[in-house]
Amino acid sequence: MKLLFRKNNPWLLMACALSAGYSANAQAPADTTAWPAYRKDVMAAVFNKINKSHFAPRQLDDAYAADVWKRYIATLDPNRCIFLQEDIKRLSAFQSTIDDEIKISGTGFFDAAFAIYTQRAHEVQVLCEETLARPFDFKVKETVQAERKNAPYPAGKAEQAELWRKLLKFYTLRNYMEMQDSAAKGKPDPALEVKAREKVGKWYADFFRQNVRSQAVNDKFFQYIADATLEVDPHTMYTAPQVLTLNDMLNKRYFGLGIELGVKEADFFVKRMLPGGSAYRSGEVKENDLILAISDHQGQMKEVAGVPPTEVAAMIRGEKGTPVKLRLKQPGAQPRNVTVTREEIIDKENRAKSAVIERDGKRFGYIWLPVFYTDDTPTKQNGACNDVVREVEKLKQEEVEGIVMDLRGNGGGALDEVVRMGYCFVPEGPMSWLRGKDKVDRYNSPATPPLYEGPLTVLVDEGSASASEIFAAAMQDRRRALVIGTSSTFGKGTAQTNVNLGKMGDPAKGTADVSYGSMRLTVQKFYRVTGESTQLKGVRPDIVLQDRMSRESVMEKDYPSAMACDTMKLLPFTRETFTFDYNKVVENARKRVTKESAFTAVATGTQQLEQLNSGLVALDLPSFYQRYTQMARLEQNIKDTKEGAGADTLRVSLPVDRSVHPSLLKPDNSPTTIDFLHKTAKDIYLAETVKIMEDMVDNKISK
Repeated sequence: MKLLFRKNNPWLLMACALSAGYSANAQAPADTTAWPAYRKDVMAAVFNKINKSHFAPRQLDDAYAADVWKRYIATLDPNRCIFLQEDIKRLSAFQSTIDDEIKISGTGFFDAAFAIYTQRAHEVQVLCEETLARPFDFKVKETVQAERKNAPYPAGKAEQAELWRKLLKFYTLRNYMEMQDSAAKGKPDPALEVKAREKVGKWYADFFRQNVRSQAVNDKFFQYIADATLEVDPHTMYTAPQVLTLNDMLNKRYFGLGIELGVKEADFFVKRMLPGGSAYRSGEVKENDLILAISDHQGQMKEVAGVPPTEVAAMIRGEKGTPVKLRLKQPGAQPRNVTVTREEIIDKENRAKSAVIERDGKRFGYIWLPVFYTDDTPTKQNGACNDVVREVEKLKQEEVEGIVMDLRGNGGGALDEVVRMGYCFVPEGPMSWLRGKDKVDRYNSPATPPLYEGPLTVLVDEGSASASEIFAAAMQDRRRALVIGTSSTFGKGTAQTNVNLGKMGDPAKGTADVSYGSMRLTVQKFYRVTGESTQLKGVRPDIVLQDRMSRESVMEKDYPSAMACDTMKLLPFTRETFTFDYNKVVENARKRVTKESAFTAVATGTQQLEQLNSGLVALDLPSFYQRYTQMARLEQNIKDTKEGAGADTLRVSLPVDRSVHPSLLKPDNSPTTIDFLHKTAKDIYLAETVKIMEDMVDNKISK
């Protein structure tokens, strides 16, 4: 296997949430009496494959059983408001037996949990309808714990009813604040309260419709298997079989907007936009936009919070040239409606880009690489490595004094591209080691002189994973570059392969193929050239600018089922010699970072947001308004600070390809390029990296 797969596929439109539910697209036998046997077959196929092919399959013991139990209960009831304490007590009998069930393909825990869940869901559905039929009194001073992942379950139905009354009031107040300008002033408005309450009612009507229909038993079972595999390790992931229409849409050409969806709790937001996509080019869709509603294929606006991710993706996709309306909301702003045309998603823009940065009379090169992509065409000339080579050549022509490789948010990609890219910066030598069950392979950079030998930095964050960590670690271990960024990278030191599950039919006997779904299975681990693994602990930068750059980020160490970090004894390798005073440059940077008010402001604002999110929420209108506006203000301040609002910006321009005759050069004034230069100029983390590179140039030493 020559590929290290990313934890996400950013341009598949939908970010893959580890606990995302399955939709009705999942296949099951048409005969409902065959469902129990089919589910046993699915379980057997999944765990047979894990036991046979996983790099280090987790032992199925009582500890594993307890972890699966905990995860699945949390999946069914993440806010601890559907199950009662008596339900949890009844289900706790399975905490130490799930492992035994899995070994014999038993479904006792699932059957019991689903039966109780269905009963409670029906009861809560009635409770919600009755509660939402009456207006809420926003004058009453009371509080609720809205973030309840660690809260106690309701002791009984009376306590549950009171909890739901408060939660529904909370959601109504939140919608009330988002709906009109008058609400932003915290003024009582009975008509607006009705609209906000109706919106909550529609959301829960969809939620319960999804969870009590006949297909729900299969949806919940497939999620149970997914949860069970995620407790083997966070990157061994089960995917239910899909009907052909969705499968075709996912694996062939499709038409959409070019956005990556992020999922947090029940809400969807625009995590990232494909620069060449219609959403990006419209100028109306922004990163971090909360997606409140999307028009369905009949043109009706439908609230999407809590809707399965596959259905949200299906709503966005459609026929080429057709419009889709979205209701979006930026933090601290009012909701807005935008209309964007669906187009074919072809990623031509999400490739390596470079710029020249000028500061204090010095010129530095900047290369942005969002993913280690490959070129599947016969020429294979347009993969990440060759694109970076072209950008390095242009920056050399510009006579830059140093280069920044920006791998922030780069979730990985092809190992071959990382290894070949070593040619840009280091002589022949090891870039990484890959260990499977039966052998260990060394991956060397090409046996050619380095393309560029000047000062080099690698900028990373907690989203830099897998292949990005291989590159950063190799540059750090071989003393070729300073690594700069968050306290560590993601920490994914494992490699996966995709496998299909099922059995072949026999046309002669009239039996069809049977699909049990597919898996992404962990089959290898990779190691730094020192023999250490990046697994779990990631790559720690030489200079840390911030603990994390995103409040929403999740890292390998956040997953309890993450595999352990280990080491191997490997062959010695040759290190480069820094051309600058390493200790002085690092010490100067650490002193600046400590005093940098922008970094402190981001950290403080993030901490305050976490405290507001985790605390009790007052449910009277004046207090709720105060909290709502405070959170919006904090989010906007963090955003402005990260973009260097009010601060001096860097001078940024595109490099000129001097291999092309000047008469043939055309200025690139595309919105994608303008936005790239604008963001680069205002990036506070890049600004500090440029200061570090200035120090590297000013504190040269002889080799």
